[in-house]
Amino acid sequence: MSTVSQGVKRTESYVYNSLHWAFPLAPILALSTAFGPWPVAIRIAFIAATVVASLAGLSVLHTALRDADLLPPSGWDAVRVGRLTPVVAVWAVASVATVLLAGTPGWRDLFSAITVPGYLGGALALPLLALPRASGRPVRPVLVGLVAIVLAEAALWGTLTSSDPEQRVPQITAAYWVGFVAAVVVGFAQMFLNVLATTRELERARVDGARLAVTEERLRFSRDLHDVFGRTLSAVALKAELGARQADAGRPEAAATMREVQAIATDALAEVRDVVRGYRAADLAAEVAGARALLESAGVRVSTTTAATLPAPVSRAFGWVVREAATNVLRHSDATDAGIAVHRDGAAATLTVTNDRPRPGRPDAAGSGLAGLAERLAEVGGSLHAEQRDGSFVLTATVDAATLARLEVAEEGA
Repeated sequence: MSTVSQGVKRTESYVYNSLHWAFPLAPILALSTAFGPWPVAIRIAFIAATVVASLAGLSVLHTALRDADLLPPSGWDAVRVGRLTPVVAVWAVASVATVLLAGTPGWRDLFSAITVPGYLGGALALPLLALPRASGRPVRPVLVGLVAIVLAEAALWGTLTSSDPEQRVPQITAAYWVGFVAAVVVGFAQMFLNVLATTRELERARVDGARLAVTEERLRFSRDLHDVFGRTLSAVALKAELGARQADAGRPEAAATMREVQAIATDALAEVRDVVRGYRAADLAAEVAGARALLESAGVRVSTTTAATLPAPVSRAFGWVVREAATNVLRHSDATDAGIAVHRDGAAATLTVTNDRPRPGRPDAAGSGLAGLAERLAEVGGSLHAEQRDGSFVLTATVDAATLARLEVAEEGA
């Protein structure tokens, strides 16, 4: 399981606290305006309806966001419910009751006539942003904003609005600003939700990227081990067999042959350390020389042509091809002649490795090595082709001229 970064945790905390605290503030506003020449019954009903609507709305919003995996577990889970339908009904009824009771006694001043209805309308409409429609998609923010404006205007005008002209004037003046405040509350809430959704997506992308990086490193490691040990173990087996025959025949060269085996094993150990550290790179000239020495020690005549100058990434990729091809010559053929040629012209750079006596089978029957080589070449924009031609096995690696030019420009700019 991945660890969520501290930055993501802080962002989520800021956002969902900003959303959730909109509801506890609604009863506070109700309390601040429920004094004065209000009948006691209306005061109690207004405050009670506001508390119930806020609590139910908070529960609906939080539950819907958690169900949509937009919120992590938190202390707000205390308001999460298993069944939303009854809570949604309570929220809807209590919200309507709240806005109808809010304007019943009239408003004492313009500030409260704007602030309280506007905020109540916006806050009580927020759960609609998280509730899915029948199609499974969330309600459009524009529709939520319209609902918020309707609720806010209902809170402003009430059901028993006074006919006193002194009450009418501030109400008419406040009507526009009430709708504006309600729309602003919804707009900010939608912005918070967008930030929340984007943060979660970025976190998932970060986790997926980390997993892909680990997977790619594992593939690189396994591929390097295969390519490194393929030739090395073939050389060890060949030299050990030769040393055993020399020892059976009582020839003094057996000791020298076994020292060569020891040297190869020591070099292999150094190569393993390089692979583990991730610093190992195949050098084309060194790989051609190593392949020639290995094949000639097995009695194969080798001709080489490597005068072409190549960008470093292509040279390394071709080096891995030479290493794997030499191993395959020993494992999958009875070759007496082999050739390694690197050629570059205006169309492409080409590496060709041939041997004259492949064993029967498909050209790609050499196992997973060729697949790994194809992957290495693909990383530098190249391709690999294997075929049997005129009784010989031919392995061809190609990188086109456009890719070569691009890599050379990149090297010059580095």
